[in-house]
Amino acid sequence: MGDRTELLLFLSYLLVGPLAWLAYGALMHAGQRKMLLLRRPVPPVKADALPKVTILIPAKDEGERIRACIESALAQDYSNFNVIAIDDRSTDNTGAVMDDIAAKHPNLKAFHNTVAPPPGWTGKNNALHQGQKYADGDWLLFVDSDVVLERDVLSSCVEMLLRKDFDMVSLLPRLESHGAWESLLVPLCASAASSMYLVPLTNNHLMKNAAFGNGQFLMLKRTAYDAIGGHETVRDRYCEDVEIARLLKTTGWKPRVAWGNEFCSVRMYNSLENIFKGWGRIFYAGRAGSPWRVLAAVALVLLCCFTAYVALAFGVYRAFNPSNALWNQAGWAWLAAAAVHLALLTWFLGTMYAWSGNPRRNALAFPVGGAMLLAIFFKALRMCVTKKVEWRGTSYSHVMADTLGSPAGQPKAG
Repeated sequence: MGDRTELLLFLSYLLVGPLAWLAYGALMHAGQRKMLLLRRPVPPVKADALPKVTILIPAKDEGERIRACIESALAQDYSNFNVIAIDDRSTDNTGAVMDDIAAKHPNLKAFHNTVAPPPGWTGKNNALHQGQKYADGDWLLFVDSDVVLERDVLSSCVEMLLRKDFDMVSLLPRLESHGAWESLLVPLCASAASSMYLVPLTNNHLMKNAAFGNGQFLMLKRTAYDAIGGHETVRDRYCEDVEIARLLKTTGWKPRVAWGNEFCSVRMYNSLENIFKGWGRIFYAGRAGSPWRVLAAVALVLLCCFTAYVALAFGVYRAFNPSNALWNQAGWAWLAAAAVHLALLTWFLGTMYAWSGNPRRNALAFPVGGAMLLAIFFKALRMCVTKKVEWRGTSYSHVMADTLGSPAGQPKAG
């Protein structure tokens, strides 16, 4: 390798390695600040009357966890709300648990859907479409069945939405982990998704095409939901939450994403197999099955992360095999750059783990976590080719349309 070539290679490495992580860390902290929207203690709501909120909780075969979710929803300190729990073709005791709670709480209605989704619909979208017909709230809050809510999350969201005049808020919950793989991979995948879909730009009203929603906690105005056609418009989407946020933003409504780790928690997946299936589906579906963003993510992980170990190895090689490159200090230059790169990567990944409610030390295992993340990306790419998705006991093979279904979204009045 010539001295000039090594110099250019070294400068390129600085750009995609240490400097890229320095820029990413700065953007990560700036984005997090923009998502600190909820306040505690909750200020009084400045309104003539508290708007009614209907909480909708779909569940399929969630008998072990559905009780905690529903009971946390019923325990809200907000005074004007009701809950609709939707049992979507469960084969376990999910429906029985819902009925048991409903018998004790008149504020809960248990709805049992026994019909498979029509062609072109996903199960969750069909369940929510059926359940929302019974909702009478001014606001709709969609909550996944594996989420546990804090008592003041509803009052905090209502206060913020009315004060800011927003039309939607989606929270990013604290990520509960009950095993090593969950703790290592779920926050890492969540961070990758946040970066791939530019989540903080949802809160920038000038970026019309940048919007994100998290179906684990998605609260929006009923008039906005009806104006975009509700779940019927996104019926074929596996990431309907993202599409709802995009559609709202592009038609003049104001969606926002907020940091919710103090207000709710979720255990997303309980096994390595489900982590691969779940996150593979999310990465596949985020852009209607297009592979380009996933391919870009693969390239960035390889270039911006794993090059640190290549540079470290090359620095060791150069220390024992000196050259005239980099002013006769090639070995030290490569080693120093790799050390800075690894320090920045570990620090910012550790911060990400801490924000999600997981140990900072997980960042030290990035060689393993990063390799597994790449494997999940490749699973998503396989889905892009086969168009086949299996989730919650249902196999889907429909192709997501390039454009959303009708009716078309209408701009916000006024």
